[in-house]
Amino acid sequence: MLTGLLACLCSIVGMVLPLIPTTPFLLLSAFCFSKSSNTLHQWLLSQPLLGRVINDWEQSGVIALKTKVVSSACMMAMITVALLIGEYTYWIITLVVAVSLLVLAFIWSRPSRG
Repeated sequence: MLTGLLACLCSIVGMVLPLIPTTPFLLLSAFCFSKSSNTLHQWLLSQPLLGRVINDWEQSGVIALKTKVVSSACMMAMITVALLIGEYTYWIITLVVAVSLLVLAFIWSRPSRG
């Protein structure tokens, strides 16, 4: 349960800070809660904004098309900002681009829900 709470906290922080991913921490917290606390798991599933995302993922590994588009746009914006600022070293920009491309490949490889 402690891991689920920590992951949930990280997902909340990730909603505000662009460098911390929200969804992976949210899914990790849902997984941990499903194994440790049915009450907390049901609480996550009942959340109006995030419950459907978790439920879609748990039931069939589906990511909504709108979520794919928004996350892709955010990652492309992050890459653009990193390239335009130019104060980062070459390896940091390369790492940001590589990780973003891997995440985008995973997101778009999953089935979509309207």
